[in-house]
Formats: sequence, C-alpha cells, structure tokens
Amino acid sequence: MQATEETKVNAFDFVKNLAADLNKHELELPGFPDVVMQLHQTLADDNSTAKDIEKLITSEPSLAARLIQISNSAAFNTRGREVAEVRAAVTLLGFNTVISTATTFAVRQMEQQEWLKAVKPELEKIWKSSNTVAAICYAVGQRVTNIQADEALATGLFHQMGNLYLLSKGHKAGIDMKNDPSWEAMVASWQPVITRAILENWGIPEHIAIATEQQDTFFDPDADTSELTPLAKVLSAAKLYSTLENEADANVTREIEDILGSILLPEESFIDLVGSCQDAIQSIRTSMA
Repeated sequence: MQATEETKVNAFDFVKNLAADLNKHELELPGFPDVVMQLHQTLADDNSTAKDIEKLITSEPSLAARLIQISNSAAFNTRGREVAEVRAAVTLLGFNTVISTATTFAVRQMEQQEWLKAVKPELEKIWKSSNTVAAICYAVGQRVTNIQADEALATGLFHQMGNLYLLSKGHKAGIDMKNDPSWEAMVASWQPVITRAILENWGIPEHIAIATEQQDTFFDPDADTSELTPLAKVLSAAKLYSTLENEADANVTREIEDILGSILLPEESFIDLVGSCQDAIQSIRTSMA
C-alpha cells in the first residue's frame, strides 16, 4: 500500500521535529516509567548514595522483585548465595547491571500500556533484539580483555533505545509506520544517533554511548573498523550475529559468518568466542527474560 500524501507530510514533519529535539537535547521517551528515568538520573549523579538508589527501586515493587530475581539467577549469582533484599541485589549486580535490568523492566512495562497496544509486536521485537544482543555482549565480554562484562551487557540492552524512541514518538504522532515506505530507511539512519543522544542525556558513560552509535559498523563492508574500541566491536558484531537467527538464505548466512570470522578480538575471532559460550548466552537470555 502506498503512503498517503498526508502520511508523507507527517513523516517529513516528524523528521524535522526530531532534528530539533536532538539540537535541544529533548529526547524524552513517551511511556517510559518515571521511576526508571529517575534511576538513570540518580545513578548518573556522583552525589547519589546507595541508599538513594535503594529507595527509588523499592518505590516500585515490581522492579525490586525483578532485581532480586535476577540477582539469584545462575547467570549473575555464581556463588549461589541467596539474595533477599534490594541493597544486597544492588551490591551483587553493580550499577551497570542494575540500570540494565531497570531499562529492561521499562521496555516490558511499555508493552502493557494500552495506548501502545497497536505497536506491541514492534515493541516485542525491540525487546527480543536487545535481550539477544545483550546476552552475546555479556558472555563475550567475560572472555575479552579491556571490556567489563557488565558494561557490555548495558551496551547491548541500550542499543535499541533510539528505535524505541522513534516507535513510540511516531505512534504518538499518528504516523502510519507500517505503510510508509520511507519509515524503515529513516529509522535505520537515525536510530544509532538517537540512541547515543538518549544515553548522553541519561548520563551514561561516554564510551558506552559512542559504542551504541557505532552499532551498525560491521553491516557496512566498506566501513573503516580500525578505530573501533573493543566494546564497539563486540556490540556491532553481536548485533550482526543476532541476525543469523532469522536468516533463511544460506548464501547470506555464509557471508555474515565470513564477516564475523574476520572480526578479531585480543583472544580469538569473535565467531569462535561466541561458539564457545553458547550455554552462557542462553543462560543470560533466560535470566533477563
């Protein structure tokens, strides 16, 4: 179905407003739970204390329960000591994993909001992509020098924030995203830039924000990868690897595997590292889900 003239105009206006929002650093996610936004701000504040964080988390019982649940999972609690309190969960997981879990919680909460019901399949797709890529990043990050595994996890979970922003804002603006042929290309172009801008607004460390902007580097065979940090390499490679799950064309699969095999990390090739930690990846995916 062709997009109507009105849809085209709306999409054009949307992009203009989007550019203005970026310039003004106004990138609020519609429907994102307030408690998670507050938690991002609190964690970014050097003057915040563990007590401040605990108070925020306990104000949302579902989030508190989720953190305790994850802190008792095999993927994150390797010693097997039971965790029953939020403070202990925060101490065990660390701030990066706490904010990753809170962001995951926020995305799943958005799926339940009535006004976003029409785009629930797209929200679920964003969540699945974030969960898969984050699990790969975390598992590989545990085996690679110069990468903190919890930062790799956060980078993987954050990498679709721009997509989430575009989806929720576009839906709120009334754009017929499914029938507008320009929408998909616009998302592909803007998504990484918006993700970085959102993370910078949240006070996320700059090297994580920069890595998310470089998430599609390995999708471009002509891209210069020489200056990529190990974290950016792992994220982009993990995102490319995740596309194999739904790829039916054997020729495309071989091409992707060849690219992944050429991505070298200090220990070994990315594809070999992923192959050696499949059990860990599945465990993390299950825990986060």
